[in-house]
Amino acid sequence: MRSLLSVLLPAVLLSGCASTTDVATRYTSDKTYAATDTLLLVARTPEGNIRETWELTCKEIFSGNSLTILLSHQEIPLWYEGGKDRILDWAQKQGVDRVLMVELTHLLIDAAQPPQPGNQLNPMDVNNNNIQPTWQVGIGGKLEKEEIPDALRQHGAELISGQGKPIWTGIATTHEASNTVAIAKSQCQALRKTLREQQLIP
Repeated sequence: MRSLLSVLLPAVLLSGCASTTDVATRYTSDKTYAATDTLLLVARTPEGNIRETWELTCKEIFSGNSLTILLSHQEIPLWYEGGKDRILDWAQKQGVDRVLMVELTHLLIDAAQPPQPGNQLNPMDVNNNNIQPTWQVGIGGKLEKEEIPDALRQHGAELISGQGKPIWTGIATTHEASNTVAIAKSQCQALRKTLREQQLIP
């Protein structure tokens, strides 16, 4: 019995950490590039706390296999003011092999949307009698609550050489709640898997 538990427990833990992000490749260069020793992670967003959280979370996922991970919020804190060119200029001067940039700007748009008000019970507060039912009657007269779809976010991602040449681009579609750590873990697990399968990072 104990040996069975020792086999099943790791499988359960791994299944609980599965990524909820799908990565669709849009472009992969057919050129051959030198082996990767250093990878700069860049969360593209003007919001410093989101950028820092995403990069720190993803560093743990990409670390290993003799790959040195650098974070843009530590190496170039004000890079956003200079845009992508500033990132690539720094990477070239520092001899960085790869830059992985993920667009997170619209996370701010999601967060800025105010929560929807609860059910209005006062008829004076209802406009144009436009009332959306919270409960629906299903087959057999059973009351069923309307299901709210999972959050769906799409973020562009690109892997660039230290010389500024595009190596890979794709779209990461994430089903996660409005939690930067959860989104970062899901995205980076999926991105790492995709890039390793294509032998673009070790």
